[in-house]
This record gives sequence, structure tokens and C-alpha cells, in this order.
Amino acid sequence: MRSAIKIIILVCLILAGTLHLLPAQVPPDRVTDTVRCRDNTTQSYALYLPANYDNKKSWPVILIFDPAAGGKRGVSAFLDGGRKYGFILACSNNSRNGPLADNLTAANAMFRDIMTKYNIDPKRIYVSGFSGGSRFAMSFAMSERRIYGVIGCGAGFPGNNFSFSPGNSGFLYYGIAGNRDMNYPEMFQLSDYLNSRPGITSYLRTFSGGHQWPPTELMTGAVEWLVLQEMNNKELPADQSLISAFEKKTESLISSSMAEGNFIDAVRYMKSAVRDFRGTPFETRIDKQLAETEKSPEYSAAIRKWTRVLSDEQETEQKYMSYLSEILISASIPDSASGWFKRETGSLTRLRDKGAPEKSQMASRILNFISIGCSVQGTSLYRSSSFAQAAFMFEICTWSDSENPENYYNLARSLTRAGKTKQAVDVLAKAVDHGFPLRNRVVSDQAFNSIRADDRYKAVILKMK
Repeated sequence: MRSAIKIIILVCLILAGTLHLLPAQVPPDRVTDTVRCRDNTTQSYALYLPANYDNKKSWPVILIFDPAAGGKRGVSAFLDGGRKYGFILACSNNSRNGPLADNLTAANAMFRDIMTKYNIDPKRIYVSGFSGGSRFAMSFAMSERRIYGVIGCGAGFPGNNFSFSPGNSGFLYYGIAGNRDMNYPEMFQLSDYLNSRPGITSYLRTFSGGHQWPPTELMTGAVEWLVLQEMNNKELPADQSLISAFEKKTESLISSSMAEGNFIDAVRYMKSAVRDFRGTPFETRIDKQLAETEKSPEYSAAIRKWTRVLSDEQETEQKYMSYLSEILISASIPDSASGWFKRETGSLTRLRDKGAPEKSQMASRILNFISIGCSVQGTSLYRSSSFAQAAFMFEICTWSDSENPENYYNLARSLTRAGKTKQAVDVLAKAVDHGFPLRNRVVSDQAFNSIRADDRYKAVILKMK
């Protein structure tokens, strides 16, 4: 009897050890919001496993970084592509805009956990992100030699410092940017730089939109481009039906760009097609179309117009940066400053809403630039207890991005700290009117302690129920 009990205990111990080595039970073909990292349980990530996941074969993976640590949001952006082409998707619940060291801790924890629990194809490891998450994804790729490519959305290199020597030959970069995104010009420059570097294959896809996670169909297109490059690099067997489908999508994209008069994008897509479909009849046909388009007067005019717009945009942004820098250095806000910025942002808003397409898009990008730049400065000033200056910055945000409730909320808490309680309640009401939904956040924010007894404040809180 004793021997039997010892055997049972030994078997249980062996099974316990074996189970520890197996992946946690994650249901396939659905997004799991929180998977704890085994080696660091303070770190977690959202995860998607393909429907037919089997640990006996190796799988590609995309490690994703959202600027606000939105794990589920990052995975959901890629869900259609991951489901269609069999990619594991993982997005950190800890990595966010902030210190590089914290993000590296989060990324390394997620990467180790994925590599330990799942059978990953070592030549099909990719990273992606949006905005600050995109910049970090590139940073991580620059430091981690096992990464073979990046899908960058709405931002490129950290600090706009274009300097990159990939650790892997055949490194892939797929950039996506909205034409109203403040980082739109940067993404053009980045694509040109990467295409000039040996060992890098780069692609830039643009769309009509602002600084946002791109639409789902564009994220699926990014995954499809990775699959095409894997076929070109002999990492996957060529699938002619898929290649034909990719050719049709590419031809449709070129045709729609031409029809819209967007000759710069059309030429860029043609150049990429000539490279990506080399040795095919499709390449021959597109190459001929490319040569004709580059010689056309419409393309020459488009280049001249884009050059002028880019120059005007850079000059205007520099004007705002210089004025804000003067204010920050002097530590005082001129009486005329608020009126000046209100007029400037008002002019840009009118240009955005009623200007010609190129000017309208430029105005959107500049307003986006002002809003995000002032928000970053305002947050820094608030943390250093410079509440009046923080309020000034957040007030500019409400003019440059008037539909964002977060801007009104940040202005309200800065005004309260600066002792301007009446204005603070008025602005807090505007935050609610613009859709600010988080009642508990307001109630728990110590910035509003001085106005808790104000009947108008109580009315705002009641309105949020």
C-alpha cells in the first residue's frame, strides 16, 4: 500500500512539473484580454491564437504595442489578418507612452513568455505599434536581433532619428499613415530612407484619416504584404492563388489613387509592385505604367505642390514651436498669448473645414501637431506643479482639438489647481458635454477637492450618472 501511495505521489509531481511547462489554456480563435507572464506576473498581455493552433508546428507572431497599454485594442486591430493568415497576436497591457526602460521591461517579459509557451517560427517574428507604440516597436526591433520586421502605424523612428542597421538580412518594414496625421510627412521620409538601406524592404500605405489606429482592412493588408515577402524570400511556398489576389488588390489601389489624382501615392505603389512582383507579367505591365506616369505633367505638378505644402507646414510648425518655447523659458504667459493662439487655431480650423484638399489636410496635421505637443507639455507642467502654464497649454488643446473631452478634463483640473475654480467647473461641464464618461475618475481625482462643495460641481457629477 505504501509503495502504491509513493508511486501515485511521484506521478502527481511529474504531472505537475509537466503542466508547468505547457502553455496556459488559452481558447483559440478569440481574444484573451489578460495572459500573465510566467516569469513576471506584474506584466500581462492580450493574446490571440489561430483557430487551428497546434504546438507541434511553428507559427508566426506579431508583438504589438499600444501607446495607452490597450492590449485588447492592439490585438483587435490585427484580428482579421491574424485569423486569415494564421498569426499569433500579442499586445502588452503594460507598455505605454513613457520611459523606455519600463517599455523594454514590458516587451521583454511578453516576448520571453510567448517564446516559452508557444512554438514560434524564428524567421517570422514581427513587431508593431501605433504612435508612441510604433516608435517603441522600432526601438525594440533595433535592439532585438530575432525580430524580422516592423509594421509601424502613425510614427517612425524614436526621436525622428533615422539611423538603422537591421540585425537580419531581408528586414521588412510596412508603414501606415493617415493623410491628416501630424507624422504623415515623417513617414514619407522614413520610407525613402529605408528603401535606400541595404537589407531592408520597405512599403508605405497611406489612407484618408488622422492620428489613429488604421482601419482593419489596412492592417490586414499589412499582414498580407508580410506573407507576400515571406513567399518572395522562400520562407513560405509560393501560393499562386494568393499572389494573384495580391496583384488584384495592388492594381485596384493604384487605379483608385490615379482616379483621385493622387499621383504621388500611385507612383510609390507602382515602384513597390515592380519590386514585390519581380519576374511576373504583372511587374512588366506595372513597370510600363510607372514609366508613363513619371513622365506625365500631372505627376510633376503633384511633386511641386507636395514640396510647397511640406515647406509651408514645416515653417508654420516651427513658428508655433518657437513661440511656445519663448513662453516656457520665460515662465510667464503674455496677456496676448491666449488670443493669438485662439486666432491661429481658428484660422487653421477654417482651412481644415473649407480649404482645398492639400491645404485642408495640412491644416489638420498642424492642428494635430499643436494639440499633441501642447498636451505633452501641459502634462509635464502639471506634474511639476506649474498649474497656470499647464492650464494655458491645455486651453490651446481645446482650440486645436475641440471635440476631445480629455482636453477639457485636463484643463479643468489644471484650472482648479491654479485657483480658478469658477472657470474650472465651467470647463468640467464642457468635458461632460463632449462625452467624458468617467465619473469615478472625476470623483477620485484630488485635483477637484477644492470644489467638491460647489453646487455647480455637484450638478456636473449628477449629469454623469
